[in-house]
Amino acid sequence: MDFNQQFNSRAKAESGTLMDLVDPWTGDPVFAEDGTPCRVLVRGTASPTMQSLMRDKQRAAMAAHKKGSKEDEARVMEDVHIQLCDGAAPFIMGFENVSNGKTPATVDDAGWFLDLTFPEMGVKKDEDGNDATDKDGNPVFEMVNQPFAKQVADFAGKQANRMGNATGR
Repeated sequence: MDFNQQFNSRAKAESGTLMDLVDPWTGDPVFAEDGTPCRVLVRGTASPTMQSLMRDKQRAAMAAHKKGSKEDEARVMEDVHIQLCDGAAPFIMGFENVSNGKTPATVDDAGWFLDLTFPEMGVKKDEDGNDATDKDGNPVFEMVNQPFAKQVADFAGKQANRMGNATGR
């Protein structure tokens, strides 16, 4: 058995997989005017390229932390949005049926694309439909939509679990 053909999920993660976009609010698939799905080509987290980028980011974060962190600065939702977009952008390898105006989107449009949708937070509900609280009785918040940056990041992270060519899974 050629294990390269059956189990090389790292090569598949490197070459990327097309992800169908969904509406950030409804979860419905997004289609182009001609009825074809709108997609993003996403590199997986298991790819050697992404592992190298993540290692570099961690080293930079550790170096910044040693110099003095800005952890005490006020943060707003925009900061979370920027962090999501910055984290998701390197996974994008291209687009299918996505246009920036009248021009087909390219990998250079990743920042524009990810900035189109903004995360929205709401109070999490428990299994009975009541507002969830932490141990101190404070409300627990969660993201209530699926901005494009979250869709890309989630898809990239899950690719490693299903991208192998192995059968019988």
